[in-house]
Formats: sequence, structure tokens, C-alpha cells
Amino acid sequence: MSSNKYWKGVEELEQTQEFVTSNANEFSEGLPLDKVFANDDSTRANRRDFLKYFGFGLGAVTLAACNKAPVKKAIPYTEKPDNVTPGVPLYYASSSVSNSEGFPVLVKVREGRPIKFEPNKEATYFGGGLDGLGHSAILSLYDTNRLKGAMVAGKRKVQEWADFDKEVVAALDKTAASGKAIAVVTNGSTSLVTNQAIADFKAKYSNTNVVAYEPISYSGIIRANETAFGSAVIPAYNFQNADVIVSFGADFLGTWISPIKFHSDYGKNRVPKDGKMSKHFQFESLMSLTGSNADVRVPIKMSNVGKHLIALYRELGGATPQNGMETAGNSIKQAAEELKAAQGRALVICGSNDEQHQLLVNAINTMLGSYGSTIDTTNYYKGQSADEKNFNAFLKEAANGSYGAVITIGANPVYSHSQAEAAYTKIPVRISTAITLDESSENSTHIATGLHPLESWDIQEPYKGRFILSQPTISPVFEGRHVASSLVAWSGASVKGTKEYSHAYAYAKSVFNNSIGGDFNKAIESGILENTTTANVPSLNVTVNSTIDAIAAKKSSDKELILYQKVGVRDGAYGNTPWAHEMPDPITKVTWDNYLCISMPDAKAAGWETGDTIKVTTPSGSMEMPILIQPGQTKETYGIALGYGRILPEEVQNDLKDLGHNAYPLVDMKGGFANYTIGAITLEKVETARVYEFGITQTHYSIEGRDIIREASLEEYRIDPKAGQNVHKPKPISLWEDYDYSKGHHWAMAIDMNSCTGCSACIVSCSIENNVPIVGRDEVRRRREMHWLRIDRYYSFEAPVKKDLSLSIVHGGDQTVEAGDQMTKEKVMEAYSEATEDQSKAYDYYENVKVAHQPMMCQHCDNAPCETVCPVLATTHSSEGLNQMTYNRCIGTKYCGNNCPYKVRRFNWFRYNENEKFDYHFSNDLGKMVINPDVTVRSRGVMEKCSFCVQRIQTAKLTAKRDNRKMKADEFTTACAQTCPSNAIVFGDLNDANSEISKLYKDDRSYHVLEELGVKPSVQYLSKIRNTDNKTNA
Repeated sequence: MSSNKYWKGVEELEQTQEFVTSNANEFSEGLPLDKVFANDDSTRANRRDFLKYFGFGLGAVTLAACNKAPVKKAIPYTEKPDNVTPGVPLYYASSSVSNSEGFPVLVKVREGRPIKFEPNKEATYFGGGLDGLGHSAILSLYDTNRLKGAMVAGKRKVQEWADFDKEVVAALDKTAASGKAIAVVTNGSTSLVTNQAIADFKAKYSNTNVVAYEPISYSGIIRANETAFGSAVIPAYNFQNADVIVSFGADFLGTWISPIKFHSDYGKNRVPKDGKMSKHFQFESLMSLTGSNADVRVPIKMSNVGKHLIALYRELGGATPQNGMETAGNSIKQAAEELKAAQGRALVICGSNDEQHQLLVNAINTMLGSYGSTIDTTNYYKGQSADEKNFNAFLKEAANGSYGAVITIGANPVYSHSQAEAAYTKIPVRISTAITLDESSENSTHIATGLHPLESWDIQEPYKGRFILSQPTISPVFEGRHVASSLVAWSGASVKGTKEYSHAYAYAKSVFNNSIGGDFNKAIESGILENTTTANVPSLNVTVNSTIDAIAAKKSSDKELILYQKVGVRDGAYGNTPWAHEMPDPITKVTWDNYLCISMPDAKAAGWETGDTIKVTTPSGSMEMPILIQPGQTKETYGIALGYGRILPEEVQNDLKDLGHNAYPLVDMKGGFANYTIGAITLEKVETARVYEFGITQTHYSIEGRDIIREASLEEYRIDPKAGQNVHKPKPISLWEDYDYSKGHHWAMAIDMNSCTGCSACIVSCSIENNVPIVGRDEVRRRREMHWLRIDRYYSFEAPVKKDLSLSIVHGGDQTVEAGDQMTKEKVMEAYSEATEDQSKAYDYYENVKVAHQPMMCQHCDNAPCETVCPVLATTHSSEGLNQMTYNRCIGTKYCGNNCPYKVRRFNWFRYNENEKFDYHFSNDLGKMVINPDVTVRSRGVMEKCSFCVQRIQTAKLTAKRDNRKMKADEFTTACAQTCPSNAIVFGDLNDANSEISKLYKDDRSYHVLEELGVKPSVQYLSKIRNTDNKTNA
């Protein structure tokens, strides 16, 4: 067995007072009996309230939206629609809401209301998965703060579209007559429909300029490819073809370009097969999701990334007088050797937005023969086409009065660009097509409220030759109109539909026929159409030495601030989706906040603790932020996540306002291009500020040093496929007889630790499927998060150099820690720091950290400790191996949660769905439309946990029975397994010998967590194999 010890967080490692106190309590918090006896409204419970939600269909949406149409209940039907059967879901192929460039999904619709996104497994190129933000964006459809229709500034009352169009056309005609230009600011749209409408609009208003804007810039890659290959594109990266991956600061599993697709591609080579798996080097400053999954992770300063690229180029055989900069342990040299051995199946990427860095990356990939294999510039990515230099030029001209009108489509520059607000106010006519009030639409003169993507027809092209088609899955909830219809109307054409078809449908079909051709209805049904060509190998047309000289001339920073995106919120465009905020960050496990992350050596040197408020000053401005100490972070580097600090208008009434701090004003725009690594910074503690408390989920329970993670190196695995499994297994002794699962089904789950990246998409998918409530930051602070499934993130610390330590006999006595050893005890780590002569390096081991991610949910144990202590038999065992909950029996003693060794049960402290204190789109009639009617809405005072999506099991059984056939093993799966972009989770029937789950249970890497307890869990894990040559145990 691996002797590595993993730590859930700094709090557990340092045994902070709060952590010790919390874990000493039998229960995390006492029952609020005073409120119960006081008959407080917030604590009342009615366990059958969920029944009234089941009758809600499209009629209820109409009621909640205050629509003018008469209200009719969808169930029961006086006359049932042909395509709707109560209780039977419909699935429509469409595109993800949060991925503006287009991403294929299936929309699950119940009685006329979309309730969930599912991955479109037929779209194999895109991976067949979905991320947490993609799932959470379903709530944006049911946001009560959506704009209700066409409005003019000052009135803010919905008016008829015909009257509104007259006012807009008059304003545009006046602008055209004045000689001033009209700007159409888009998000670099990949929509063929919108782009055609813009072309129709320009045909009338020839003085129109189209300007693309994205809050996060990838223009460095685009400019480098234009310089090197004559093609201004972002390539398609094929990680599935890469045997060796070297990344310099590119978080491709988290936020870089297209992480959902990259997840699937990356995961295909991460499971050891025949002793082989891909090797991943990550050079970065901040601990990212991608870095946490790397085989070799090297902490660097991003201001030195260019010099590291020079060193790599030189090691690969490139002729240059510059030496570049090697890293500790000669990791650059090691990476070069691996890359050369994988010629033609290697990939080097860089997250920098510097054109010179990307030019050198292009030269390296050309040397490695990556183009045409791991890099495709022919079928390129089209989702990010914006160039901030063009947008900055537009702002300058707008500020000078050159523009008379601006139409903003799918963008919010006033929030994410520091100079946009001042420039926009200089434009007399400002037309917004947003669906909710945001920073840009608030000060618009006209609001042509658009349709939600789930109410729209569209055709998108995220990759060259790959088309995603969308269709409405619900009638418009409010009086919005498709953006294309608005542009066409203002260009003078009629947008009235026929009796059979709307204008939006007819227009989308005409665009399809003219641009693509073929059977439109068939394409809509599948949701995806591909027409790609063979990838070409471009010729590099750049003088590499001049590029290297330009990089070498750049100075490094002593201290540097790195602005990055968090996996859940990304760039902040969908910052009004509460599930995205409630999802713990995969690395820090913080919810609802951004912060200044800092390395442990820097925090110790300054005497700062997590929660202290620090004032950060940069050349672009300053702000005060609470700090969070982050293991794995490079010394003298600091990080702040973008996408927070939305300043929403007063009309927006919910608990999502003013979360965190807006760091976009700190982006360095010198030279006209966005630079997210900022030097010349200063930091000082705000002494008068109170210690800030984060809502962190990771350290709410202690693992008490138990055998949780098992791992081995690839070298050890090649020698022994059971490496990491060599543990003493005592003979099981039980007071109970074993269950007989020989008849019927025996449900079980397997999770491959090599495939799981910790992305947390499964958490959000599970929450939506099972009506798990959103509780907010304050409740998370009180240790009351409700997630049925969590992803535990564990750290393991490596000693940088050899040291002789002096410890008491109680703590193991005197001992020697070799370089590379994993330090396994708190006192050893303390002694290691104290034995360091240079105290500035006493905590350097915090940089050398290994990370493991482990999904943890109810293990559905055969000998379940929870079942034996429940006094009312609310939790029982089924004949198919499921640990069942009967909510109507539960009286909330919490004995089961206390007795669960995996700490996976949750207690409903409130009736969240009927409590105004939890306004996260669930305590209003419109928000309740997203509730899954197949799953009970739990009441206050009830325990809940993972059910293995028993409702899906029952649905599959009933469907098979109705069709008079046997249920198929692959007919359904759990929500977490279905959405996993890396296919790490497998669910199935152990009684089916041919099923994937049966094969995985026999795998040499399989084990049960805490199997020494003898509880016989039904969730099996496959040990983690790292592609390293050294042994994993100390």
C-alpha cells in the first residue's frame, strides 16, 4: 500500500482551532428546537408540499411570467397534446446555454418545461460530457429578473414591438443621416443565423462596423498563427493523439478554450493500458485543475514562461545563442527528452496571451511534427475570434464621438472592460439585446429583449465544418424576440410569421439551406452536422531567433499578480446562476467568493493568515481582498479570479448581487493587448479589517489519516498490476448474513481515479437531477451544504531536500527525510521547517505538492452503519443493493449521519424551497419549474443522500415492462456518470457478467475505501497510477 498521507486542506494540516473544535463535536450543529417550539415559519415542514409542484407545466410558467395568455393547467389535460404524455420526458437536441460558441446537448423536457441538460453522446467529437456551468445555466431560463420585452430608457415598461421598432429605426436613420457610424458589438458570434442577420442589417446601414469582444482574450494565439502560418485562427487541439503533453500555464481541463472536449480527449490516454499511458508535464504559477492532474507539476513564475520556452526549444535541438531558464530538478530537460521520444504524438501549449510566446510554441510544435496530428489548423476552433486591439480602437473612436449608435449582442463590455462605460456614454443610441439587466444594458437607450437560447432557433459553428443546431424547447416565457428577427426588422423586412411557422424558424431554415444544405429537419433532430476536411500541415514562416531575442529582452517580476478564471463561474457571463456559485472550486473548495490566493512561504514570511484582508496595488489600480493560502502556489505569485463583483441594478432582486470583487479593471492593457500576468505590484495588510470567513466545504470532516487514496507509479504498475493494493485484509467478521443478489439486479458503481480530474460537473448534475437545494454562502459557512456528491481534494507534500530531524519518541523519534519523500505526519513537517537554516525556505515544500481527486457519495454498503441506528427504519436496504431513504418516516435524529464513516448524509435545516431567505430561483413559482417531478422535494428535518438515481432505475424498469421486454444494462445510468466528461464513473448491474461494471470490479486496480471497516460498500475505486519513474511511497 502507498504510505502517502493526504491532507484535505491547510486547516487540517495545521490543526486550526476552528477545525479541531468542529471535528470534536459529534454533530456539526445542534437542532434549532427553540425555533421549532416557537412555530417559526422558516422551520415549518409539510412533507407533501412537493405534490403541488407536480401539476406545474407550461401553464404555470405562463402564470409565473405574468403572460397575457389565459392560464391553463398542463395536468390534468382536457385535451392532451399529441407529443406530450404526463410523466414521460421528451429530449430535444440543442446547444449548451453557457457555451456561447455552441456545444451539443440534449434538453430534458417534462410537461412543456425544460428541467435539465444532458450530454449528447452522439456528438463524439465534443466528448459526450458537460461541465458544471453548462448544467447550472438551465436556471437562467427561469430567472424572475429576466427582462419582459421591448423597452425604451426612462420608461422601462414593455411596449409593443411594432412601436418599439419604429423608434429604433428612426434613431438609426437619424444616425445614418448624420454621417456617424453604427457599431454592432458581438461576442465573436459563431451563430450563422445572427451573422446573416447582421449582414442583412449592413445591407441597409452601410456605415455599420462589426466589432467582436470577449472578456477573456486569446488573441496572442490568433496573432501568432497569422504571423507564422498566415491563418488568424485558434487551432483544434487533439489531446487524444498526444502521448506527451507539456503545458505552460494553460488550464485546458479547467477554463482554457474548450475544456469539456479536452477532458474527454485527455482522459482517453490517462488510464494505463498494456503498461502505457500519456505523460503530462505542467509548468504553472497557481495550482490549477490541470496542474493537479499532471504527472509532473513544476511551480514557475509566469513572467519567466518565455525563458522556460527558450530552454525547451534549445533542449529539443533548436539553434539559439540564448540559454533560457531551466527549472529545479531539470524538468525542462526531462520534458524535452519525453517530447523527442514521442515525435509526431507530442503537444506543447501555453496559456500566455503574448504573441512572442505563442510564436515560439508554434516553432516547437513544428519541430515535434505536431501539426496534422495533435494540432489541426484546418478544422480550427471558431469560438474565440475577438481581438482586443480592434475593440480598444472602437472605444477610442466612440469616446471621440465617431459613433452615433451601438447594438450590443451577447456581450457585456461595461462589466469586463475598464474603459467601456465611459466610451459607451458618448454614443447617443445604445441598443441592448440582453435578456436580463446587466452592467451594459442598464444604461441603454433601447432594450430589444432577446430570447433565451432554449426559446430560440439557431445554427452555430464552434469548429470549422462542425455545426450545432438549436431548437426551441419551450414557448417564450416573456415577450422577447430573437436577435436575428430584430436586426431583420430594423433592416426593413417583415418578421411576421405564418400560421404554421414563426419568422425565426423560417429564417434559420433559409440560412441552413443557403450555407450548409441538406435535410434541415434531420439535422435539427440530431443536433449536430459535420463537414470537415483532412488536416493540412502548415509551413512555419517566422524567424525564430528574432522571436527568442524579443522574449529574452523581457524582464521578470519580483512579485506578480495573475488574473485567472475559476472553473465554476468562468468569465462571469453567467454569474447569475446559483448552482455555479454553490459548486465548490475544484482546488480551493471555496464557494460563492473570489479571493487573493497566496503561497504558504509568502504568508508565513508576512505573518498573514487565511481571511486577512490585503490591499493589492497594481499599475492599473488597487483593491482590497481577503487572502486564501494555497498549497502548490509559486512563491511571490498571487492570484485573483475574474468573473466576480457583478454590480447589478437595483431592479435585480436576489442573493446573487455583489458577490466577490471585480478584478477586470486590473487587466494590463499596455500595448493594446490583454496581459493577465501583472508585475510591479505591492501588498499590504488592512489592519482594521475583520477576518473574512469563506464558505469552504473541503475541511468539514476529517479523514483521520485513514487509507483513502491508493496509488502507484507507472513503473510499479508495470511490474505489478496490483501495485498500491498490497494491504493486509483481515478476515471479514459480520453479525449479519450476506445479502443474496443472485436474482434480479445488483447495482454498483466504479470510479477510476486516473480518469477523474475533479472538475465537479457531477456535483451540479446530481443536484439538478435530485432537486438538491441551494443553501448559499452563510449556510456553507455553517457546514450545512446539501450536495449529495462531493469531490474530495487531497494534498501530499514532498520534501525538497534531505534533512535529519530530531523528534520525540512519541512522534517517531529521530529520523531522516530524503529528498522526494512524502512527509506523512504533522510533527515531521513542523520539524522539517524548524530544521531549515534559511527560514525563507522553511515552507518551500508547500510548492511541491501532489493532488488527488476522489468523488465521494453514499457507498450503499451491504452492512450499512446508518441502517442499524435509525430508530424509525427510515433508511433500509433493498433486494438490489441500494441503501434506501423513506422520507416520510425520517424524524431527523441525525444518528445515521453521525454513524456514516464516509460523511455523505445531509440534513435539511430548513424548508429551502419555501423560504425567502434562500432566494436562489427556488422560492418563487417560476424557479420551481426546474424541479424534477420524479424526485421528492424533501422537507425540513429530513436526512437525505445519494440514491443511485433510483428514479431512473424505476423508469427503466417500467419502460421495459410496458414494452414487454427485459431491461437492458445500458438503458440508463446515474446523473453523475452520464455527465462525466472524462467517463470516470461507471454504473451498472453486477449480475450482468458482460457489463462494464462487472469488468471493472475484477480489475487489479480496484479497491473499496475504508474496506477494513467491513461495511461492504457498493462503490469501487480504481487506484491512481502516475506516469512517473520514481516510486510513490516514501
